[in-house]
Amino acid sequence: MSSSEPSTPAQTPLGHPVIPSPGGLLSPGAPPSPAPSKEEESLRAQVKDLEEKLEKLEMKRTEDKAKLKELEKHKIQLEQLQEWKTKMQEQQTELQKQLKEAKKEAKEALEAKEHYMEEMADTADAIEMATLDKEMAEERAESVQLEADSLKERVEELTMDLEILKHEIEEKGSDGAASSYHVKQLAEQNSRLKEALVRMRDLSSSEKQEHLKLQKQAEKKNSELEIQRSQKEKLQEEMKQAEKTIDELKEQVDAALGAEEMVETLTERNLDLEEKVRELRETVIDLEAINEMNDELQENARETELELREMLDLGGARVRESEKRVEAAQETVADYQQTIQKYRELTAHLQEVNRELTSQQEASAELQQQPPAEMFDFKIKFAETKAYAKAIEMELRKMEVGQANRQVSLLTSFMPDSFLRHGGDHDCILVLLLIPRLICKAELITKQAQEKFDLTDSVLERTGLRGSLGEQMSFAAGLVYSLSLLQATLHKYEQALGQCSVEVYKKVGALYPEMSVHERSLDFLIDLLHKDQLDETVNVQPLTKAIKYYQHLYSIHLVDQNEDCTMQLADHIRFTQSALDCMGVEVGRLRAFLHTGQEKADMAVLLKDLETSCSDVRQFCKKIRRRMPGADVPGIPAALDFGQQVSDTLLDCRKHLTWVVAVLQEVAAAGGQMIAPLGEQEGLSAVKLEDVAFKAGEQIYGTPGANPYEGLRQSCCIVIATMNKMATAMQEGEYDAEKPQAKTAPPVELRAASLRAEITDAEGLGMKLEDRETVIKELKKSLKIKGEELSEASVRLSLLEKKLDSSSKDADERVEGIQTRLDDTQTLLRKKEKEFEETMDALQADIDQLESEKAELKLRINSQSKMTIDGVRGTPPSGIASVITGMTPVSMMSAMGPGSGLQVIDSPLLTQQIEVQRLSIKHLKNENNRLKAERMRAQLASLPPLNVAKLPTRDGARPEVLSGALYRKTDQLLETLLQMSANVKVVDITGKTPVTPSAQLLEQTARLQSLSDTLDKLKDEVAEHVVTQRPGARASSDFATFPSASYVKAKEERKGDTVLVGRVMLPCSRGQEQVHRLVLSQTQLQKVHRLLLT
Repeated sequence: MSSSEPSTPAQTPLGHPVIPSPGGLLSPGAPPSPAPSKEEESLRAQVKDLEEKLEKLEMKRTEDKAKLKELEKHKIQLEQLQEWKTKMQEQQTELQKQLKEAKKEAKEALEAKEHYMEEMADTADAIEMATLDKEMAEERAESVQLEADSLKERVEELTMDLEILKHEIEEKGSDGAASSYHVKQLAEQNSRLKEALVRMRDLSSSEKQEHLKLQKQAEKKNSELEIQRSQKEKLQEEMKQAEKTIDELKEQVDAALGAEEMVETLTERNLDLEEKVRELRETVIDLEAINEMNDELQENARETELELREMLDLGGARVRESEKRVEAAQETVADYQQTIQKYRELTAHLQEVNRELTSQQEASAELQQQPPAEMFDFKIKFAETKAYAKAIEMELRKMEVGQANRQVSLLTSFMPDSFLRHGGDHDCILVLLLIPRLICKAELITKQAQEKFDLTDSVLERTGLRGSLGEQMSFAAGLVYSLSLLQATLHKYEQALGQCSVEVYKKVGALYPEMSVHERSLDFLIDLLHKDQLDETVNVQPLTKAIKYYQHLYSIHLVDQNEDCTMQLADHIRFTQSALDCMGVEVGRLRAFLHTGQEKADMAVLLKDLETSCSDVRQFCKKIRRRMPGADVPGIPAALDFGQQVSDTLLDCRKHLTWVVAVLQEVAAAGGQMIAPLGEQEGLSAVKLEDVAFKAGEQIYGTPGANPYEGLRQSCCIVIATMNKMATAMQEGEYDAEKPQAKTAPPVELRAASLRAEITDAEGLGMKLEDRETVIKELKKSLKIKGEELSEASVRLSLLEKKLDSSSKDADERVEGIQTRLDDTQTLLRKKEKEFEETMDALQADIDQLESEKAELKLRINSQSKMTIDGVRGTPPSGIASVITGMTPVSMMSAMGPGSGLQVIDSPLLTQQIEVQRLSIKHLKNENNRLKAERMRAQLASLPPLNVAKLPTRDGARPEVLSGALYRKTDQLLETLLQMSANVKVVDITGKTPVTPSAQLLEQTARLQSLSDTLDKLKDEVAEHVVTQRPGARASSDFATFPSASYVKAKEERKGDTVLVGRVMLPCSRGQEQVHRLVLSQTQLQKVHRLLLT
């Protein structure tokens, strides 16, 4: 059975039985109760509804319990599958490792064998060559010895001949001695020639013997070569068999993996279906809750929509009114300025007239003793009216600001919590408002500081910079310098937040609490300005911390954003001018600190050079400012544009300026401390200031031992060169560009658009909720109908449960009996396996013993062959060898012919062991046949007995019980099949396990055979059950019930469109048999039948 079939009744969760209501328990004969009131009827209706809900909840809980049990089962199965998967993977890796090791060992063995054979061949050749050399050397030594002996004899003969010749010459004279000497010489030559012939004969015989030896050795080598070839072929065959076994193992592993994948897919499908069911239930619950809250949400949404529209209309009207007020205020301001100008001219004219009149009155004071008329001060009057108008305007501004704050608070109350949470859109908007506010506050502080401390270009020309005035000027210049640096950094923020992405915009918005903390440093300075307490004693450390914080934050989050070249250059000019003011103040203070008469000192010369460089840089700044965009004047560009290289040079210029300012501030501060205890006429020497300058230069430039004068001059030169280059480029129009158009929308607008889209989506969801409400009402009606049907089904299911319990008890008893039988058979199988393993071990030991004896016999044969070869050479074998072989050397020589080989007769011990092995194999076959017979007998005994008397009661059995038992059996069989497919065991041929491979294979085949038997039995039972359920489809008999022929035919026709009528077999050659399927109509079948009859 496949997993796609519908679930059986045994698998479906059982519903809770219906609880009868109290109203249904009244007897029909009871007296009628009085007419209930409306409250009682409503309470009864509520009770009924609550009971129905309770029943539904109980049914759901029971279903949930059953599903939870199934889920736990699936979890356990999943864990088992994962464990099996890991085990299979480990086994696969081990098999692959073993396979690789076996291949490596085989290769190494072949290589070692080839290497050994080559070495043995080389050693054999070397031994043969050595023996030949030895024999040749021995022969040469013998020949040389013989030649030496012959030469000695020749010397003796010659000495004898010489003596004889001497005697003959003395006796006969010279002629007779010569003739006899010649005869002797001829005789000696003849003897020498005879000896040479004998030697030639000996040499030819020795060469023939060597030739025969070489032929024998060549024959031996050929035989050895044939043996090696046969061994090579055997090894190749074994290698092929090993590869085949490896391929089979791989196929088994792949099959196991496929089964695992199938189980995984089935479990995943089951889990997906359960998740879908759970989701559907959750959606039903959510829809019920949404239905209850739908009306309230719609009403609230409509009310909020109306209120927001009213607020939007009011806000638009207020914006328009404020614009009109601004225009009117601008017009009134222009009128006021004109009237003020006229009044000033009039007052000046009247004052002149008044002076003339007063002079006339003073001249005629004697004549007229009346007091002079008081002068009417128009300036005071105008100031009073101006202050009064300003106060009224301030009150109006306060009222407008209060109204605007109130409007913002009301609008934020309508926004969702996601808008107001930490790091949300509200914080992002506050960051956008914070940056311009900080810039405005910094600008206000700089203007007030410049006005208060009178910072102008003529700072160097002032006197009294030695005392407190110099400290105040230094403090004011340093404050303006720091504020200009802060403004430049904040301008970068303003540009970056207008063009960055929404993600970066949100990141910066999340940092609003940290950024807003540093606003306190500016608020502190503004508060001091209000109180007129801003002086040189104020701590500026929070301002420097704020600058460092904003610079560091920009380098982390916004460094990738593009900068506006126009704003960058304007900030650079503002920063440079503030740095030049600071340098001028410090130079003036240091010049005032110096003692008179030190104009030629290095410090004085340096201060003069710094003064000239400051004036040069100011001139360059003025030239650049003339060409800066911002006014609609011909010749001035609309915008600027330059590359990254120019930005880097400007940055380098600012860095050198900061170094110069820092060195001068350090030196001036140290000089102020040193000059404080001195008198007004006394001054400092240039040497002391030089020491301070050296220390400050090493600290700021970071180069120990460097000359600060050269560093300051070099920094000034770099600044002058950079500003000169920028001034010339600006005058020539190299950086001129058109005003760039906004390419991308700011992130605020993008975020606002997305928020509006979300609000519109919410409105669409309201419409969808209305549609869902009608769907929910219909679902409720259908659920009520289904609840009634489920109550009826629960009663039926309770009855079926009782039947299933009774049938399950019977089935459990049967299963227990079968299990006991199966355990008995398994114990028998284990015993037989142990006996089989013991016999196999004994056989293996006998085989090993036989192989050892075979090896010993081979060694003996080799030794005997060597002995025979030695015997041929002339050395008879020893007595021990003759006893072992059972043959005398003479008989061995007679047995060895020119073409006959050595015959070896098996020992009686081997023959006896072979007979024992044959008898044991025969005994094993008989034992195997006996076990098979017992198994068949047990299977026949396990079959249900034929009881004819109880057959009629079988027809009266309930079909529901039989079908339930069949379903349970099919489920059990399917579960066992899935477990077998998931737990595929590969036969272990490595020998590591105690169970032999044959026993493992036998166990697997036995399991498969038992499963196939149970499957066939189940098929028969299903067919019998189907036949009993179909009316007219069975043919009853005394022993069993068989399907009728008409039912079988109808069933086969239903399975396929055709019916098998018959088979026709025609003769053909062997190996070319084919099967042809013919589909014929009724007329065609009759024609074929006629042809076959004819």
